[in-house]
Amino acid sequence: MPETTLHELCKGFGALLSRSKNPSFPEEASRLNERGNLPLHAACSFQATADVVEALLRAYPGGASQPNSAGNLPIHQAAMWQASTDTMELLLGKYPEGATVRNQYGSLPLHMAASNQASPDVVRLLINAYPDALHLQNDDGMTPLDLALADGESASEAVVAMLEGRPPPPELTRRQKAEKLEERAKALERKLHSLRDGGNRRDVDLKLALAAVRRLADRVPHALFAAGMDPNELEIAFSDAIHNQNNGVTNREEDAELILLDAVKKRHKAITRDSRGMSMDVGGSQSLLSPSALGLGPRDRVEDLLSSIVGLEHVKSQVRGLRRTAEISDLRESLMPYNRPSSNSLHHRGGFTSLLPAGLAEDGGRPVCSHAVFTGNPGTGKTAVARLLAKVFHELGLLRKPKFLEVERMDLVAREKENTILKTREVLDEARGGVLFVDEAFTLGMSSKKNRVDTGNHAIAEIVRSIDAAKQAKDDAFPLIILAGFPLEVNAFLAFQPELRKRFPLTLEFPDYTCTQLARIFLDLATAKGFEFDNAIDEDVVSALLQSETTSIWRSERNGRVSEMLLAGVRTEVRRRMRRAQLDGQDDFDPQLIMKIDIENVMRTDFK
Repeated sequence: MPETTLHELCKGFGALLSRSKNPSFPEEASRLNERGNLPLHAACSFQATADVVEALLRAYPGGASQPNSAGNLPIHQAAMWQASTDTMELLLGKYPEGATVRNQYGSLPLHMAASNQASPDVVRLLINAYPDALHLQNDDGMTPLDLALADGESASEAVVAMLEGRPPPPELTRRQKAEKLEERAKALERKLHSLRDGGNRRDVDLKLALAAVRRLADRVPHALFAAGMDPNELEIAFSDAIHNQNNGVTNREEDAELILLDAVKKRHKAITRDSRGMSMDVGGSQSLLSPSALGLGPRDRVEDLLSSIVGLEHVKSQVRGLRRTAEISDLRESLMPYNRPSSNSLHHRGGFTSLLPAGLAEDGGRPVCSHAVFTGNPGTGKTAVARLLAKVFHELGLLRKPKFLEVERMDLVAREKENTILKTREVLDEARGGVLFVDEAFTLGMSSKKNRVDTGNHAIAEIVRSIDAAKQAKDDAFPLIILAGFPLEVNAFLAFQPELRKRFPLTLEFPDYTCTQLARIFLDLATAKGFEFDNAIDEDVVSALLQSETTSIWRSERNGRVSEMLLAGVRTEVRRRMRRAQLDGQDDFDPQLIMKIDIENVMRTDFK
C-alpha cells in the first residue's frame, strides 16, 4: 500500500491537526503503508510535536501497540529519531508494555535510544518503565550501555551514567557545551583525515599481499600448506578485502597483516607421538582428540560449530548421525554412479565393479532434515541452536542456504483468513532453502483478543498443506521448520493439533542449564569480549558462587540470560574499579581484568 495523505502530513504537523477534525480521520489513522507503518510511526520518525502524536493516539489508540514490518512499535521509532520527552510520555501512557517489546533485531526501545543519542530525560523514562532493560542484550550481544559507549565521544555523560546505574553529573553550562562540541568537531576532523590516509595505505598493502600469495601458490604451494594456510582461502580473503576497499567499505579487520595473522592462527600444532604413532599430550598420555582438534589436516567446520554449544549432547549426537548418513550416501553415489543391480556378490554398475556389499548397495538417497519441535524454558538456547543448525546443515549439504528466519504469531496471522494464508505463504517463501524458526508456536492456537475468529488455525493448516505439497513435489528448497516454545504450552498445543504433530516427528528438549554450564557460558562470553581473569577465577569457582547465591527456580526462569546478566554486571564493576583507580592515581590498572570480587558483588547485589 503506498504512502497515504496522512502519512505525508505527519511530516509537516500543522496541516495534520486541521485534518484531525474530519470524520474520516480515525480510519486514516489506522491505515498502513507499504512498510507496515501507521501514520503514528511516521509522526514519531519525523519528531512530530506532542499534540500531533496525541491526536493520532486519540483517533487510533491501538496504534501504540502495533509493530511495523521491522517489528518496531511507534515507541521504537520515537527512541530512534530523538522524539521529545512529551511524546515518549504519551506513548508509554497509552501502552506501557511497549518498553519491554523487542523488534526483529532483538532491540528494546532503550537500545534504540542509547544508540541514537536520545535525551537523558527520554532515557530516564525508558529505564523507569523497564529497569531490566539495562542488562539485556540485543541480537548483536550489545547492552544499552555498550551501544551508548560505541558512539565514543558523542555519548552523553548523563545517559552513560544512568545506563551504568549511577546519578547523572551536573548539567553543563552553555560555554562548557560549546567547548565540548568544538572538541568533538576537531576529533571527527582528525578521524576523517586518518581514515583517508589509512585507506590508501591499506589498499596498497592488500594488493601487495595478494600478489605475494599468488606467487607463493604458483611457485612453492607446499610452503603455504606447511604453514597451515590454504592459498585458496587467502586468495578469497584478500580479494574480498580489496573489493570492499574499492567500494568504500573500510574495516580494520581487513588489514593485510590481520588477514595473514588470522591464517597463521590456524597453523598446525606440533604433535608428539609414541612408538605406535599415537599422538600424545605434554604429559605423555595418549590424546583422544580428533585430527581437526589437534591441528592435523583441514579444520572441521561442522565440529567447530558444534563445539560452540555448551551441553546439549543429544542435539550434537543427532547432527552427527545425520552427518554420517550423508557421508555414507555420498560414498555410495561416488562408488555406484549408475545404480544397476546385479545378482553377483560384487555388484556391477554400468560395467564397473562396486566395492560395496549388498546392504550398502541399496540406494536410500541423501538424508533429509526432519521438521522439529524445540521445547525448553526461557534462555535454554533454542533460538541460538536453531540459528547454528542452519549453518551446520548448510555445511553438510542438507540445506541450500545457511539462512535463518525467526518469526512469531504476528508474522503469520492476520485478521482475515485470506490474509493469514497469504502471510504464511510469504514467510515460507522467504525462508526457502534455510531454517524457519517459529518462536512461541503455541500462540498460533490462541484466539486474538481483537478478533473472535481464531485465524491462527488457518496458518497451521497452511503450514501442514505446504509441507505435504513440498514432500510430494520433492522440493528440496522447502525450509526446515522448527516450532519452539515452553514445554507445557507446546505439548498442550500439539496435543490439539494431531495433523501438525505428524509432520514434526523430531522433538528436542532443552533442559535448564546447570551451574557449571552457566559458568562455562559466562567465561566464554567474557573471553569473546576480550576480558581476562584473575588467577582465583575458574569454572568451578563461578559455578560454586552461582550455586550458593542463586536458587534453582530463579535460574530456571533465566538460564543462559544469567550468564549475560553476570557479564553485564561484571563490566559495570570493572568500570567502577577503573574510576576509583583513576581517582587514586593508579596507572597500572588493567581494564580487561575481571577479579573474583567483581563476580561476587554482582551476584550479591543483582541476583536476588
